Amino acid sequence: MINKKKEVTDKNKIEEILKKAIWCQLAMTDGDQPYVIPLNYGYRDNALYIHCAKKGMKLDIIRKNPKVAFNVTLDDEYLEGLLTMKFQSMNGTGKAYIIEDEEGKREALNCLTGHFGAEPVYHSAKSLNTIVMIKVEIVETTCKISYMD
Repeated sequence: MINKKKEVTDKNKIEEILKKAIWCQLAMTDGDQPYVIPLNYGYRDNALYIHCAKKGMKLDIIRKNPKVAFNVTLDDEYLEGLLTMKFQSMNGTGKAYIIEDEEGKREALNCLTGHFGAEPVYHSAKSLNTIVMIKVEIVETTCKISYMD
């Protein structure tokens, strides 16, 4: 990171951003073609949990190459006259795993919905059969905070 004054290395602050944010941008690579998609997620134990349909480009790419990158940003605001933004952002890399088993899907889905304040519920096998859950184990992160009190 060029501007070391804005760099955050405190693991607690990084985790706080991951717990507060509700959207991430997930980047994948299909051969030599990048693919980025905005997603909501759940966060627990150094991993992001994402849901998706049983078929689609995201799953196709992850099956070929599970290495991913992501960005989470909070509190973005343009600062008039300074030609900059106020923000908290966290970038990371990780490895994506497709969760196939019913109990794993149930736990991952409750993590995702719990991220938004929902209480855990019992998801039936029938409802779980309509989705796929992805776990992104976080490998590395960088965090930057600009113009925050």
